[in-house]
Amino acid sequence: MTKLDKAKFKIGDVVSTDGGETGIVQAIFTTVDGEPRYAIENEGALDFICESRLSPRPKAHLAA
Repeated sequence: MTKLDKAKFKIGDVVSTDGGETGIVQAIFTTVDGEPRYAIENEGALDFICESRLSPRPKAHLAA
């Protein structure tokens, strides 16, 4: 099992950064040290962010 198998987020997850921005996980990479790094899309731009700077975005409950 690799460290990517233990990644906290998966592609397609909506996440918040520690800076308060929201984005979608588009890809997951491994750093030279073997830690997961995420490509987060926000308004068409990609940011590459380490896992410790991300948190899950609460899912909205929509009325039917």
